[in-house]
Amino acid sequence: MNRAVAAYKGGQVTEAVVQLQKLRATPTLTPEQRMALNDAMAAVMSEVSALAAKGDPRAAEALQQYEKLQTQRQ
Repeated sequence: MNRAVAAYKGGQVTEAVVQLQKLRATPTLTPEQRMALNDAMAAVMSEVSALAAKGDPRAAEALQQYEKLQTQRQ
């Protein structure tokens, strides 16, 4: 989670999304950790979506990566 937060704060939106997705796939998370992760993911993706809608290319790339990772999980 620390890596994802650091990446996000550093403007590495795609890396933050990838790190959060990796965490989401971790089967050993406690219910509390999973809830915190889901909350963080929702907050990040909300902001990423807003930035992409404003034309931010990094945010658009992060959305593409998120969709790709979602497809791979299914």
